[in-house]
Amino acid sequence: MAAAILLYMQPDPASVMLLLRVTARISGVLLASAFASPALRRLWPSALTEWMAGNRHRFTLLFALSHTIHLAGVVMLAILMPDRFLSKQGLAVLIPGGLAYALIYYLAWMAFARRRNPDLPDTKMQTFAIYALWAIFTLAFTRRSSGSVLIYAPLALVMWLALAARVWAKLAVKTSTQVSLANR
Repeated sequence: MAAAILLYMQPDPASVMLLLRVTARISGVLLASAFASPALRRLWPSALTEWMAGNRHRFTLLFALSHTIHLAGVVMLAILMPDRFLSKQGLAVLIPGGLAYALIYYLAWMAFARRRNPDLPDTKMQTFAIYALWAIFTLAFTRRSSGSVLIYAPLALVMWLALAARVWAKLAVKTSTQVSLANR
């Protein structure tokens, strides 16, 4: 649908690039929310963190939607600038990008399953997928931070803090387990 709208509007490459930047940033924030929400609930139980963790599947679905719009923009850019996509550099991005979209749609599929059964535990594949996508977005935002500090540095910081929350929550669980075992 986004591609149809873009075709109707007869966009120029600059407009499509703006769409790509905006959807990438929105997707990053939604991914960070889905990534960090269970850890935030464990670390700081509150109504907000409970709501975030309870709606993690919605963050995941919104992330998939936002990045599907991003994909429509990529397709539009490929139509507008085919030489850029048929170059060695362009083709080198297409395969990993396609794999990343496979992971995104896998997470969306599992988020639909979670809506029907909220008590489903995460699979190893889900854990791998969300960490892989986290790494892709974090590296992209971190790399771009030097060029656009005011835009990408806060996004990179959010992504790194999401990882810190997950690690901290994991360590807190291990520590509390060890303390309870020692007290027995």
